[in-house]
Amino acid sequence: MAPNLNLPSKLRLSRIKLRIARPSIEFYGLLISLGLGLGLLLFRLSSLTAGFVNSEELNTKHQLFIFSPWWKSLNGIYGPYYALLHLTYALNRSVYGFRLASVIIALLVVFVVYILVSSWHGYKIGILASVIVVFNLGLLSVGREATPLVSQLLLFVALLLAIAVLNRKPSLIGLILLMFVLAGAFYLPGGIWVALVGTVLVWRAITSAFKAQKLTTKILTVLLPLVLLVPLAYQLIAHYQNAQLKTWLGYNLGNKLTTAGHNFLLNFIRVPGDLFFHSDGLSSALSIGHLPVLPITFSVLFLLGLISYLTRLANWRWRSVLILMAAGWLISSFGIISPLALLPLVSVTTGTGIAFLLKEWYSIFPRNPIARNLGLMIMFLVIGLGAVYGARSYFVAWANDPATTSSYNLHLN
Repeated sequence: MAPNLNLPSKLRLSRIKLRIARPSIEFYGLLISLGLGLGLLLFRLSSLTAGFVNSEELNTKHQLFIFSPWWKSLNGIYGPYYALLHLTYALNRSVYGFRLASVIIALLVVFVVYILVSSWHGYKIGILASVIVVFNLGLLSVGREATPLVSQLLLFVALLLAIAVLNRKPSLIGLILLMFVLAGAFYLPGGIWVALVGTVLVWRAITSAFKAQKLTTKILTVLLPLVLLVPLAYQLIAHYQNAQLKTWLGYNLGNKLTTAGHNFLLNFIRVPGDLFFHSDGLSSALSIGHLPVLPITFSVLFLLGLISYLTRLANWRWRSVLILMAAGWLISSFGIISPLALLPLVSVTTGTGIAFLLKEWYSIFPRNPIARNLGLMIMFLVIGLGAVYGARSYFVAWANDPATTSSYNLHLN
């Protein structure tokens, strides 16, 4: 009898090993999302426009990066972005190499959006949410241009991911992830205020995870963000007399990221207008005429997701998304960050709107697989049509817009 008793145990162990070795369906969904993002972001990266635009400042960076080591790029505001840009340019000394840094950060945005939405609503909704953010004119414009503005798109959604990981189970991994995100936020203009909001949101989980660690781990956890911030601190202290400290605090950034001016109330109205209704505050390099960032179908799905959040405020996930969006709206209204920084959070909320709509559809047809699959197919079709619209808006309409052709006319010396 002994051999018979051991045989099922061995079989079960082999099956467990097989399951661990076999990639999950969520992993394949991630590959699809990243594959779409990579293909779209790299397509005609250096040839879609005749040259580069003033905001890319490629000639200045070209001279700087040739005669200075990469680690010097880490000093000051947007330090991590410029260090990455320095490395990508070393691999390819051309406009392509300059813009590749933004592509990498944009792909990180797609990755985080997929991870968040798929963990909350399943891999299918995760793919749809990543399609929404990838095929958006705002992400394509910023993610394919050598501009540090792309770092702002990663700010809120990366902070949301760190909050989600730490709130789900206070652990050392979640604590380290949060420290990295907060350190990255400090390198952005006005990022200190976003970091403060995120810290308050997850303070209980931070203290719980911190108390569970050994003394040496606690010391290393505190030292980690401080070491990461040394280059920034040195630059701010060494140049405290110029405007860099005020720029870092978001005090005098003013009109550099938006064209809406200094009127807070006017900006407070224009931020959602730029995203959903009628764009007035974005430059011609980031928009087409007065078209909003999101098409009307995505805006409706976003509204459904927002309603879903407001009806479930007791859940920390939805409460965190709402608070981060409100903070981003407020900070953007002061002109400190671009309204595009909210785009990934908007995509996450739109994914929740899709899940809400499908849940209502499934409740009508709880046992009819044909009707349930039909509803999912219709949703994929709607998102697909919106994606085609977004791709054509960027690669056809925006690329051939007179404002674009007249702006992108500079060449690398």
